[in-house]
Amino acid sequence: MGLLNKINDWVSKVEAFFLCLFLLSMIVLAFLQVVMRNAFNAGIPWADTVVRSMVLWVGFLGAALATKLDQNLTLEVLTKYLPERAKHLASVMVKLFAGMICYFLLMASLRFLADERSAGGEFLHLFPAWISLSIIPITFVLISFHLLMSIFRDFAYFMKGKKG
Repeated sequence: MGLLNKINDWVSKVEAFFLCLFLLSMIVLAFLQVVMRNAFNAGIPWADTVVRSMVLWVGFLGAALATKLDQNLTLEVLTKYLPERAKHLASVMVKLFAGMICYFLLMASLRFLADERSAGGEFLHLFPAWISLSIIPITFVLISFHLLMSIFRDFAYFMKGKKG
């Protein structure tokens, strides 16, 4: 379990690094685009497309990181009245359901990626367009991994009465 926790922590650090890198790049590129358009009546032709793609990457990486940090959206209407151990059991059940949803979304995203690949589009004439969309299935794998680690932690707490 210790090795998996270290891998989980390392993966989240990589996610955070790319999240910050893409967010900073988006801000700089969007700022340059505004300055170029207002000051020189010309913009960077590819900037809007790249920023749009980075928004997708930032959103999906943010979702994966939020899952690792247990900061994703939750409804605590009933669970706040449960005893501590029961909260962890409820959390396991909810996360198992979320993992099942992730599986179906992963399968759908892989089909979507295959369709994009067969369409043969290009991203800025540099590489196939499906590569820029590959974050979608990657994220569902990352979210599933983070959910699994969280399930192990919650189940260990439920079984032993302490954090695993």
